[in-house]
Amino acid sequence: MRSLLSTAVLLAITSNLAIAETQKKSTGDTTKHAAKNAEPSKSADQSIANDSQTESKQALPESTAVGSSTKDEVMEEMVITGEVAKDSHFTSPSTRLSRAEIERQNAQTTEEAVKYQPSLQIRQRYIGDPNGVLGIRGADMFSTARNMVYADGLPLHNQLQASFNGAPRWSMVGPNEIDAVDVVYGPFSAEYSGNSIGGVVNIKTHMPMKEEYYGETSYFVQPWENIGADGGTFDGNRQYFSYGNRLDKWSALLSYNRLEAESQPMSYFIDNTGLRNPTGVTTAVNGAVPTLDTRGTPSYIYGDTGPELVNTDLVKLKVGYDITPDLQAIFTGAFEERTRKSEKPRNYLTSANGNAYYGDNTTDSNNSTRDAVFAGRAFNVQNTGFGPSDDERQTMQIGMQLKGAITDTWDIDTTFSYLDVIKDERRSAFFSPDDPRNRNSGQLQVFDDFNWKNYDLKLSTREFLGWKPLEFLGGYHFDNYNMNFKQFSYASYSADRIGAEDLTRRNQGEVTTNAMFGQFAYHFAPDWDLTLGARYEWWLASSGVGRGRDLPDRSDDAISPKASLGFEPANWKFRYSFGRAYRFPVIAEMYQNSVSPTSVTTANENLKAEDGWHHNFMIEYGLDNGYVRVNVFRDDIRNTIQQVRRASGVFTENGFQNIPATSTTGVELVYDQARVLDSDFDLNFNATWMNAIVEDGGPDLIFTEASGSPTRYNLTGKERIRLPEWRFNALATYHISEAWDTSMAGRYTSDSYNDIDNGDHVNNVFGSQDGFFFLDFKTSYRFKYDLLGKPAKSRISFGINNLTDKTAYVFHPYPQRTFFLEGAISF
Repeated sequence: MRSLLSTAVLLAITSNLAIAETQKKSTGDTTKHAAKNAEPSKSADQSIANDSQTESKQALPESTAVGSSTKDEVMEEMVITGEVAKDSHFTSPSTRLSRAEIERQNAQTTEEAVKYQPSLQIRQRYIGDPNGVLGIRGADMFSTARNMVYADGLPLHNQLQASFNGAPRWSMVGPNEIDAVDVVYGPFSAEYSGNSIGGVVNIKTHMPMKEEYYGETSYFVQPWENIGADGGTFDGNRQYFSYGNRLDKWSALLSYNRLEAESQPMSYFIDNTGLRNPTGVTTAVNGAVPTLDTRGTPSYIYGDTGPELVNTDLVKLKVGYDITPDLQAIFTGAFEERTRKSEKPRNYLTSANGNAYYGDNTTDSNNSTRDAVFAGRAFNVQNTGFGPSDDERQTMQIGMQLKGAITDTWDIDTTFSYLDVIKDERRSAFFSPDDPRNRNSGQLQVFDDFNWKNYDLKLSTREFLGWKPLEFLGGYHFDNYNMNFKQFSYASYSADRIGAEDLTRRNQGEVTTNAMFGQFAYHFAPDWDLTLGARYEWWLASSGVGRGRDLPDRSDDAISPKASLGFEPANWKFRYSFGRAYRFPVIAEMYQNSVSPTSVTTANENLKAEDGWHHNFMIEYGLDNGYVRVNVFRDDIRNTIQQVRRASGVFTENGFQNIPATSTTGVELVYDQARVLDSDFDLNFNATWMNAIVEDGGPDLIFTEASGSPTRYNLTGKERIRLPEWRFNALATYHISEAWDTSMAGRYTSDSYNDIDNGDHVNNVFGSQDGFFFLDFKTSYRFKYDLLGKPAKSRISFGINNLTDKTAYVFHPYPQRTFFLEGAISF
């Protein structure tokens, strides 16, 4: 009710102000698409973007000289600021997303902003999902250490953990902070480590050029109906407020982002270990749901985890100082508090007397007796799945950046950042409070000394040693990651009384990397350039503790050469890029072993570094207000680090291993144009075909079937898991008027395997990696007026995600049809 009220009040205020206006016509110049090699412009104030002002949709300039800068340009009611263009990754295919394009989406979180980008998939199970993992090209969604995310040079990627809990810390950036997002594909630039095997997401956030106020509120609701006796209605809301100002050489922005969201049930309690004829003591029950599991095993679903309630609060301060007109220092400080609660797991089963049935008298954590009978078939009810759980996390990030020109020909971009998880505690009960056999037991997982420190120094010149045909980029990188994981039993879950520590589950580790890199770009003939570079990395893993025992330190080093040849006649661009990349194991892959009521994770301290050879050939043709591009790419990786995951009943086993050799071959098509054929339509379309296979499965892998029987598999020739063959995205916008626009978007992904032996062949069931096609819709109306003697802008938006209400699974169920109402004001 509170969220509905706040949204209604803001909408009422903005609507009444609009009516009071004498229907002024929006004055907005149309910004033409940037010419070839021109830096796309960005709005300098945080005014609500007028989509009739067609912002630049050009991809990142791919041959702009390193360190080249744009000139300041003043437009009516919009100031376009110049900044030093650091297009050192012009050797890599890349795309750019503007603030106006983000406003055309129903983006309540930062990760949603990039969901329509080429060859990219965000596994966001619900709005506010803390595990919004990112997949780019041949890096699947759980290969989180193969992708990097930066916000103003500060790393958000989590290279402490892997798999679903290794998602970037997206929520350290509010979606309304974003001015632009660049997605850089592949490890073709020496400035990035081998963690860029998939790609890099660079987020540019807002800094004010004058005094400004901004406020936005939204409400969203999802009617849900899937498996079980009934569905539910799950809603949420978000508020964002900021104040910014610029005084002489100083600028500052203070912002607050708040999100409250309720999810649909994330997991189902299933017995897929094989139904049997009743024997021994069993209880007849009602309410079980017959289904197949992903491998075709007849199974029963007998409950779900219920909704998850997520709250996030982010406070951020950015302060900038112009040392010179071309050199700026920026301080960033952010604090986020996040909570997640799953308090109402649902039990579908009732016994003859009508009471909820939680299983037999067995009270050990994972009983395996077939104690219930439904429709003449016996199955097992594991009562440990019905326990509530809650998480609490507090995160602080600070950063300093110095960026700009230090001489007429040399530029600097140096950044220091420190992210510290001040508190991260995850509590789980073993039993439902309503279970007659509830012993009030449970466990507490504590992530202590969980932090990362990064320093980057980049120096570039467009005239190396005064010679104009030769550009140079070089620098130094340092990072240090620490994690200490402890697990305790609960003497009393309800009283939050902690018992003994499970010393066999104590895990800790530290990883440090030092790197130096350099690359030269030589323009040896008109329209031609050759870029050669290399990156040297020295990696150390130390202080390792796994399964309660000390582990030896490890070190490794590697040199990663890079090369690129480009030819850009007239409106055409042709470029071949090559990159060698080493991706070292992260702490969780080597050291973190954990057990919960429904899962076990086993680390592997002997993992080898991934060794990749990567190729990309690009053809691009520039259009008026856009471009069309084709990329052909090939990745060959030795010692691929793969997470192995299998579910048996409600219990999931996770582990990590090296696969001797894998490959990914792909073709990517991108068409992006504003004002198509001088019409009022903008269209962005992209499609990707990929063939990702295991080239060498090595020795037979011992793989445990759902029945519990170990079976040997040779993975050679198998498809890589969670990598769809086809991806399509489209976003079309019709500008009805200067103030009103409507957008329709579509996302298609083909199905893929979740089991490394490719034995999961059943789709549209819990645990499957489904293909899906989701249609999304949004319409926005903008208006201008005077507020307290100042010019102000407002926007009212209505949207729908998953317009056709499709049901699909990414192991967990995706959201169904969701409605959005949004209002914003700036002055």
